[in-house]
Amino acid sequence: MDPLLSSLCSICHIDPPKYTCPRCYVNTCSLTCSKRHKLWASCSGVRDPTVFRPMSELATPSGIDHDYNFLHSIEHRLERSEKLLVEDIDALSRAELQRARAGEDEEEWKRRHEKEARGDACIARTLREMKCRVITAPKGMRRNKENTSGWNRRHGAIHWQVEWMRGEPAERTLYRVLGNHAIGKAYDLICEEERILAMSPEEKRADKKRKANEFKAAQARKAKKARLDDGRLPQLSTTSVLQDPERRTWDFTPVYMAPPEVSKEESPEPEPTIPQRNYHLYLLRPLTPSSFPKVLVPLDLDKSLTDLLRKREVLEFPTIYVLDRPPEDLPEKFMLEMHYLVAMGKVQKEEPDTDTDMSDSSEEQLGDSSGSSDEDSDESMEEGEIL
Repeated sequence: MDPLLSSLCSICHIDPPKYTCPRCYVNTCSLTCSKRHKLWASCSGVRDPTVFRPMSELATPSGIDHDYNFLHSIEHRLERSEKLLVEDIDALSRAELQRARAGEDEEEWKRRHEKEARGDACIARTLREMKCRVITAPKGMRRNKENTSGWNRRHGAIHWQVEWMRGEPAERTLYRVLGNHAIGKAYDLICEEERILAMSPEEKRADKKRKANEFKAAQARKAKKARLDDGRLPQLSTTSVLQDPERRTWDFTPVYMAPPEVSKEESPEPEPTIPQRNYHLYLLRPLTPSSFPKVLVPLDLDKSLTDLLRKREVLEFPTIYVLDRPPEDLPEKFMLEMHYLVAMGKVQKEEPDTDTDMSDSSEEQLGDSSGSSDEDSDESMEEGEIL
């Protein structure tokens, strides 16, 4: 006698079932039939913890195991999510996570548990004075992680993290620069540091010896110059220099001694000149349309970042391009800021000072009145001549 269809696999109807789907309780005989069931019925095969169960099934070992496994899976998922946010992508700190769990607002938590850090307050005050807007990237993003800008108490300035893009195939490096140091001098120091790091031990010893000799020579030149400066000063002597042979009296008249002659060999050597820079620095303007080339702002090498970033925006930290081309000969993938403003119709004209406007207007009024009086006098003279 053939067995009933209900006692066979619900997919192939050939073999007796061995497995039961945890979600829809369909009986299958093999892995192939189980996969076919998931495909046909669009079933995930995962037990639904929210499905209704009668009271008679709750106080049973299977019902208790069901609830325990459900709660344990929730706890396990929370731990994995916290590890992902805190350790893997660094999107949150432990303190922020605890504050979020407690349901406390960030401003309220700061008022209750901590004061604003002194360095952060100094940075905020300096940025307000500079009228510089720092746009922060979302926490956990690469640019946010790389931002190590801070406050330097010794120099009383912001220690900026700077992204240096060197060469036309842009080579990206990160170095910190003090806000009150000249940007050209700071870049020269960076290049010198890289040159020293790339040297072999023998080259480092030779370079150290050369610098020591240069320092000794500079100190010797400085001491020689000080001696020569002291010798050139006229000396006032209040003691007698000569005695009158006839009256046998001493002459106490002050006498200025002639300065000693300085030979060319003893003259101080000139200070070494700074080598000429063969590069140009440009500040990248952020948040420009992607249809435009990268917008660059030429920088003065003798100015500091505090002066160069006034009334500007930076994305976390400034990006500076180092190119060997002047602003008049930039590659096609770059454009100057003034050309960008003209293209966007945002040409900014400096508003003249009100005092200057008033003085200029008063001068123009005086000039007009004087001109009108001169014209009247000329007309009267002409009329008199005609008469």
